[in-house]
Amino acid sequence: MGGGRFGVVCASAADVGALGEQVARILADGGHAAAVATRALPLDDSGLTPMQATRALRYALAAFAKGGMAKVAAAGFDDGLSGFVAAACARGNWLRRAIADRRFSLSFQPIVALQSGDTHHYEALLRPEAEPDAPVQDPQDFVTFAETIGLSEELDWAVLGAVCGAARTARGTRIAANLSGFSLQSPGFRDRLLALLDAEPLLAQRLLLEITETAEIDDEAEAMRTVAALRERGVPLCIDDFGAGAAAFRYLRILRVDYVKIDGLYVTNAMRSSQDRTIVAAMVDLARGLGARVVAEHIETPEEAALMRDLGWTTARGGSSAGRRRCRRSADAAFPPRSQQGAGQAHSAAT
Repeated sequence: MGGGRFGVVCASAADVGALGEQVARILADGGHAAAVATRALPLDDSGLTPMQATRALRYALAAFAKGGMAKVAAAGFDDGLSGFVAAACARGNWLRRAIADRRFSLSFQPIVALQSGDTHHYEALLRPEAEPDAPVQDPQDFVTFAETIGLSEELDWAVLGAVCGAARTARGTRIAANLSGFSLQSPGFRDRLLALLDAEPLLAQRLLLEITETAEIDDEAEAMRTVAALRERGVPLCIDDFGAGAAAFRYLRILRVDYVKIDGLYVTNAMRSSQDRTIVAAMVDLARGLGARVVAEHIETPEEAALMRDLGWTTARGGSSAGRRRCRRSADAAFPPRSQQGAGQAHSAAT
């Protein structure tokens, strides 16, 4: 679950301690000097429904994988799931207010064509406002906690509103916004989104929606209805971080999309291993066979860009050094910083 971090499901906290002692003995017998620490996370008496408990546990595991028990404690799990419930109320109220007040900005990352280095479109990345006492500060934590406590639709709608504000001022380009599985399968969210697109048809020419899998789709039929309605209005769709989770292939099977963005880890590994290059090439062939174009992440060097071109990628987040500089200038021109905008522009582009 991370560097030197492991998780087990057991009957009691005593079992965890005994297991830690056994691991320490095995390491010592093998001549390895290592400190073994254990911590139990009680799962009972939380007062949560099974679905809520599952989401909370996934949130705890993600925190543990990212930063160990210190990160788990910071996420409010000091006393297990029941402790999380008590802490989540205050944290949830803060997050709801932060979303309603749009206490975040957007960073626009250019996606470039690998052949020319020209900007293909921009990806809007969420950046929570820095608040010293905020219970959630990291962008990914902001999103995953919203999913855990049922605020995904509110967050997606707030971010989409900010993206639409930027799209109204953009010319000749699209802006990509993330859409969680919860929002994609929600009839209410779909109705609001379609009403917006029908009221402002120009937005369909300036948006691109990326489907994330941090929250898995449960209602495939509703998700397929949303995808069909968006495609009917000319909004292209992309599966984000393909290969990073178990649901990606299912999404590719049930959802008709225009782009597949392959997780950046595969790009990094492809530079080191022929086996990984074979896997990447198979992913590209699969996506193209289903009529989708492929986007690469984490392109940092000309060598990486050249390899991705050879493997069939057409666009990438990043590019060669010169390409990245050109893209940054393009991003600055299309979406200038607040200090360079008028008051009205600042509100619509970065609220």
